[in-house]
Amino acid sequence: MDAVSDRDPSLTTVLARLVDEQIRALGPALIGCCLFGSVVTGDFEPGISDIDTVAILSDDPTTADLTAFAHLHRDIVKCLPEWSDRVECVYLSSGALRSFRTARSPAARISPGEPFHAIELDPSWVLDWYPLRTLGETLWGPPPAALVPPITKNEYVGAVRRHLLEWRWTGGQAGRRSQSYAILSMCRGLRTVRTGDLVSKREAGSWGREVMLEHAELIGGALEWRAQPRAEPEADGEGTIDATLRFINDIQRMLG
Repeated sequence: MDAVSDRDPSLTTVLARLVDEQIRALGPALIGCCLFGSVVTGDFEPGISDIDTVAILSDDPTTADLTAFAHLHRDIVKCLPEWSDRVECVYLSSGALRSFRTARSPAARISPGEPFHAIELDPSWVLDWYPLRTLGETLWGPPPAALVPPITKNEYVGAVRRHLLEWRWTGGQAGRRSQSYAILSMCRGLRTVRTGDLVSKREAGSWGREVMLEHAELIGGALEWRAQPRAEPEADGEGTIDATLRFINDIQRMLG
């Protein structure tokens, strides 16, 4: 992460602020906080990429906890506005993490495009827990492998395939940045199903252009749309929605 922090010093600041505020708010109820995603894989893009974190608690989060967490994240963005809508954190208990395959458990989440809200964990969260256990880093507390139960690559790849097949993206009035997320997520999922690799959206998009020549122009556009700074308005996507939907449908037929 040092090289990434050198390119974006504010990353160190926001992570330190996040952990300090979580320790202050939760005290001994906070077992650990972990980081995964593009920051730890080396694919973080300053001004564009999100940060993905998980806070593990001794007990399930309560309604009062959700209010406190929401204030915590609002205060961080107030002090560091460049991180608005770019900090993701899931709050859950260590018991929920251990039993995610067999039990539905309450949790809370803030993520890009969504306000802080209560959620329910189910077995599909293996999509997050496998990369967390495999590549995650400790921000505070024990390492991810001590908190996340063992998950095989085959289990993860199978979950990715099901996710791609079940995903229903209608497009609506989605701008090009939103379409970029859909296109590159499908590229990344297909790459994982075919190779078992965990790669970034950017790497998956470059791969997708080589293996899906009929969609190369669309995927190239998605890479360009993703590189648009978050501070700029999202470009209108009406002219490309149909092509994006065809791309998603083609991948689903390929896997079906």
